[in-house]
Amino acid sequence: MRAATLFLTMLLATSAQSAFADTATQTSAPPINVANDKISKTVQIKNWKVALDNPTKVGTVSRGLFCSGSSDFAYNTTYDRYFLGRLAKSFKEKAAALGYPRYEAGDSAFADTTNSGADFRLGFTLLQLNNKLCLDAKDASGQSKFTIKAEVFSNKLQKVVYSRSIDGAFSSDAKINMDVFTDNLIGNALDQMFADPQYANVYRDTAVAVAEARTDLITAKNGPRPKDAVKRDSKDILSAVVTIETGSTSGSGFFVGKDGYVITNQHVVGDAKFVKVRLAGGFSVPGEVVRKDRARDVALIKTDIEPPTTMFIRSTPAKVGEEVFAMGSPFGAQLSSTVTRGILSGERTLNEQKFIQSDAAINPGNSGGPLVDAEGGLIAVADLKRANSAGIAMFIPIAEALDKLGLKIE
Repeated sequence: MRAATLFLTMLLATSAQSAFADTATQTSAPPINVANDKISKTVQIKNWKVALDNPTKVGTVSRGLFCSGSSDFAYNTTYDRYFLGRLAKSFKEKAAALGYPRYEAGDSAFADTTNSGADFRLGFTLLQLNNKLCLDAKDASGQSKFTIKAEVFSNKLQKVVYSRSIDGAFSSDAKINMDVFTDNLIGNALDQMFADPQYANVYRDTAVAVAEARTDLITAKNGPRPKDAVKRDSKDILSAVVTIETGSTSGSGFFVGKDGYVITNQHVVGDAKFVKVRLAGGFSVPGEVVRKDRARDVALIKTDIEPPTTMFIRSTPAKVGEEVFAMGSPFGAQLSSTVTRGILSGERTLNEQKFIQSDAAINPGNSGGPLVDAEGGLIAVADLKRANSAGIAMFIPIAEALDKLGLKIE
């Protein structure tokens, strides 16, 4: 069966505990209660996959008061939705009972189904399922067992930080409500996950810190001078501009040198150690945040690729009145390689920091993108969070960004 991915934008309500449960797989330890750990990190269920070897037969089912007429139990779309709903509901309730904070935005009908504002994304893959059930109206008896893989993906680190395959089982000789039967089956597996110290540790503050201060100088070779002016052909310049994705937010950036270094804003990467760097062609590569300066709002990302081209960094000072162009990904990757035109309106000092002012239009997502002159020479880095008025955008002079990041251009 082709694996299907379902995105949850709303979790369901309450679950009941069975008064008729006969047997369930015993866990080696009780679930860990983290209520006193002052945990603030949140998780959102985002992915569900089915990877069954033979979905047309996942056991047998008989029906009626006397459990007659045994036939194959097929895993179909209706049962898939039912099983997923019970899983989501059970997880939500158990997490809350054990002291994990609730991710409120995930309950909204308007929640983003492609991104997650939570600290973590939780995914489940159904690997095996075997039912031997007797169904009578809304009641069930018999036995069921399954294997599920749980994975926790960190939006900050941009990698899977927890992965475990879990076997769950439940049986009942007496007929009980089908929802109760399924909740006990799923709950048996979830209890094992919640009892795992490694799972609890994911939510504790153990993220790797990124060095704030620069250490030794990094030398990068300046990119070639563009062959064409921006207005004539900006394709080559735009191939050096990228979209930075952290899971919950996105911004822009650009390659400097041939060793895969990318400059962006510190507020784009936040506390992330790893990010996704999406190139102009659409494919993405992992990037590690290796340096950042919060006061100057710049960050340096290292990728393992040689970029298609790199920015040509202008060495002469920019002048008020020059024609300039802002490049980046306003509102995310769907609008990548956007170019807007303006003039260099002035040079400003705000909070003891130097800025270049321009009326080139920039929007959320442009942060960290390049500001170039008419010939494609890089002069500044977009810093959108200081732009509070239409037609007034602030950019960090490239010389300031290079100095704070410890980059030397040759």
